[in-house]
Amino acid sequence: MKKSLLARLERLEARPETKAPPVFRYGWLRPLPADYAGERHVAMIKRQPTKSPNIEWCEFEERPGTSPSGANTGGMTVYLPYEAATA
Repeated sequence: MKKSLLARLERLEARPETKAPPVFRYGWLRPLPADYAGERHVAMIKRQPTKSPNIEWCEFEERPGTSPSGANTGGMTVYLPYEAATA
């Protein structure tokens, strides 16, 4: 039993590192005009780290057209409507 446990431990230690933990991003979103029709995507304008690891405060902006390839940032993103911030 001890031998199999040591073998398992060696296999686990030999594994490549897992992906970095996901990043949680939140911040204001400036939308396109309400009358805009067509495809749209969200772009990150500004990003600031917080005191908590893997959490960032950001500013986002809606832009016309499809998102560029490779634009998926991963993690979790929460958009806060900009109108609520100015009201």
